[in-house]
Amino acid sequence: MLTKKRVVFYLVDGARPDVLSELLSKGELPNFSRIAEEGTYRMATSCFPSTTGPAYLPFLTGHFPGTMGITGIRWFDKYEFKRSRLNKYAMRSYCGPEAAWFNTDMPVDKPTLFELTGRAYNLYNMITRNVPDEFDLGKKGKGLLYTRAHFLKRHHPVDFQGHARIMDMFRQGNDFDFLFAVFPSVDWDSHYYHYRDQRTVEAYKIADQSLGEVREFLEKKGWWNDTLFVLTSDHGLTATHSHLDLGDWMAAHDLKSVYYPVIWKNEPKSAVMISGNSFGSIHLLNHEGAHVLREKELRECFGEDRLKALLSEEAFNFISYRGQTENSFYVENKDGKAFIEHKGAGYSYRPVTADPFGFDHDLHAENHREALDITFDSAYPDALVQIAQLFQSRRAGDLVTGAKPGYDLRDFWEYPEHKGSHGSLDREHMMVPLLYNQQGWATHAARTADLFNTILKWKGKAVRETEGNSLF
Repeated sequence: MLTKKRVVFYLVDGARPDVLSELLSKGELPNFSRIAEEGTYRMATSCFPSTTGPAYLPFLTGHFPGTMGITGIRWFDKYEFKRSRLNKYAMRSYCGPEAAWFNTDMPVDKPTLFELTGRAYNLYNMITRNVPDEFDLGKKGKGLLYTRAHFLKRHHPVDFQGHARIMDMFRQGNDFDFLFAVFPSVDWDSHYYHYRDQRTVEAYKIADQSLGEVREFLEKKGWWNDTLFVLTSDHGLTATHSHLDLGDWMAAHDLKSVYYPVIWKNEPKSAVMISGNSFGSIHLLNHEGAHVLREKELRECFGEDRLKALLSEEAFNFISYRGQTENSFYVENKDGKAFIEHKGAGYSYRPVTADPFGFDHDLHAENHREALDITFDSAYPDALVQIAQLFQSRRAGDLVTGAKPGYDLRDFWEYPEHKGSHGSLDREHMMVPLLYNQQGWATHAARTADLFNTILKWKGKAVRETEGNSLF
């Protein structure tokens, strides 16, 4: 008789692989350690921007933010904005009431695991398209709970309540096919304190204790041996000591900017959207038409002196923008620029006047898997594929920026003050832990996007054409 295959997916938001490894080696996460001993513990890359919400898309849909048209936790659409300032689709911030539009902002032809796996339960994740209310375990009271956690900086009650709702669901006699549970406190404590603060460590332990109780219940039911357990994160994070507000910088350089929450300005010359606080997208409005700008027109509209001033700021690690031809891009820092091209299935990187990503030589990859393999151990893992996927969407902007570790790109409107940031292509933002209770699967470099088809295959479902591949 065929046994039912189930999936339990723990998304420990903001978990860093080095911190998790240290806690495992110290014996402070006994339940995760047991999984690592029985299964596999490794690392994977997230996506660009590496930020909550958009970075959930790879494992829940198999697609990257550019493909899905959700290019940040905040985004702007120049075409829609110039068509009408009152247009619902002109801009978005998922940090508030507009989070309710995340589901309808996703393309209808890109289904989620909730829509493909059967009886699927969700906890605290904003991607809930077609999830019945009774299967959305964190929905009731989530707004008040999150608001109190944010302003009082008391985050752990959110994770405790989430675990309690998981156990309530089990004890009520419910079966399941897929359980996706977000534990947000590691991310929050890392933002407001430090990623190694004792409060952050305690947040890791809460998720570990949750797994212990869930596993015990599933073992008693006789379900555990046929359950795939996966733990990962959507991004890493670096400590932040200084803030440069990109919207204010643009205004100070005569490019008055629309940005959240100040979205109503007369005759703006630009829009700035920040995600994770280390990623910024700039949309220039000081030109005729509503098209995205390529290198020549971008430099004309931004201004060479202004661009030089931007790159000279200590807060910026790099900028990236589209080249003159389709699927060509530049990455640039204060030392100069390099050229990236996505041609056919292949990817290439060629320093022009500098080597901003520090690859030391030209890179050529036959396909997206090879592009990951040859950059996986670098300071900017998967950078070629991630820049190409992001600029598929006009919502990516005319120019994107990555903050240097230690800096971020929001100041006055970020309350409480952030002491940790993410969103960039930096290794510490892009690398995430990947833990699962299986052995003998593929050992090639992995992306979080690979989990989508891995889970479908585990469930006996047909794999789909996505930007990830099954790990077995």
